[in-house]
Amino acid sequence: MMKKPNFQAWLQQKVSDDPEVVLAGKLEYLRLYLTDAMREIRNKAGLTQAQLAEKLGVKQAAVSKLESALKEHELESVLHYLHALGADLLVAVKQGDDLYQASDNEGVLLVDVPDVVFQKALAANMSVREYVRVAVEKFSTEDDGLRTALVKLLESDDAVAVKVRERLGSRTIQEVAAELEKCLSLSEEEDKLFSVKNLLAGNLTGGESNRGNSDEIDEIELLDLAEELLERLADI
Repeated sequence: MMKKPNFQAWLQQKVSDDPEVVLAGKLEYLRLYLTDAMREIRNKAGLTQAQLAEKLGVKQAAVSKLESALKEHELESVLHYLHALGADLLVAVKQGDDLYQASDNEGVLLVDVPDVVFQKALAANMSVREYVRVAVEKFSTEDDGLRTALVKLLESDDAVAVKVRERLGSRTIQEVAAELEKCLSLSEEEDKLFSVKNLLAGNLTGGESNRGNSDEIDEIELLDLAEELLERLADI
């Protein structure tokens, strides 16, 4: 696989004041990346140019031309090439801070990332795509781990957990664990306390903070239990 140039750094360089020169540079870069990707997926498919040409119903020279960064490429021909290899072309148009995805593959979204993410990926010696994917996987794992830990606590013989289960009513431990995650996402400690209290009271979903009084529920007892539960959650 060829070593790709730093596109972000390249874009930030002032190569010319002539719009046509800038455009020519962008076209050259696009052809370089596109043809490199095309060759890579063909090689991963274990096909030679001749074999792919037969699959496409064209001569080998046509495939060779498509894989050349020095040649012009028709969009239809590129799509035909990629389709034969089970690949999609993801296209987006960017103007300022607005990004418009033109491709119809809803399973994969093209997103714009801040320069700070690019710098972090560079420092980690990773591509932006690799860096973001690892970050998302790490976040997802941590999120699953928190939910599992909450369920484990609520199912335990801990005195606080027993009290919480007594107030669950028809709610399942999984449901309460999900609501507790919302409570923990609040930035203010006092808001966390009241949202947990309301969750225990069963009158609001977790993550909402309602400091109103209830004539039917012992507010002090609920707040004490909420504080105890938050102490347990702090350990998690």
